[in-house]
Amino acid sequence: MRIDRAVARGRRVAEARMRDTCAFRRKTGTVTNPTTGKITPTYAAGYAGKCRVKQPSPTAAPATAGEAVVVMVGVEVHIPMSGTPAPQPGDECVITASAGDPDLVGRTFVVDAPHRHSDATARRLKVKERTS
Repeated sequence: MRIDRAVARGRRVAEARMRDTCAFRRKTGTVTNPTTGKITPTYAAGYAGKCRVKQPSPTAAPATAGEAVVVMVGVEVHIPMSGTPAPQPGDECVITASAGDPDLVGRTFVVDAPHRHSDATARRLKVKERTS
């Protein structure tokens, strides 16, 4: 079928533009250090590999977290369609390397909405980053 070939070609092109790497993780609980009392989240590993970070438009919105006001910036993280389980809302994405923007390395994004699309060339996940 022509559409299948076009989608396959589109996926190859989309993956060629994924020059960054990232690792997804899902919070599974917390552990408490018996000496310090510090509570640390625990995670299960998800997809790790190539990705692309894209900010469709430079907009931000204030949000309240407890008593703090933080700024949430909308971003997309693109990952390959094949062989990648779909991350779910609340999953975290840590950028581990970036070919084009070294400032991205170490940034953590939270999946806001999953990607659902027939014949998609990449999973385009809506994510948010806390900037303050």
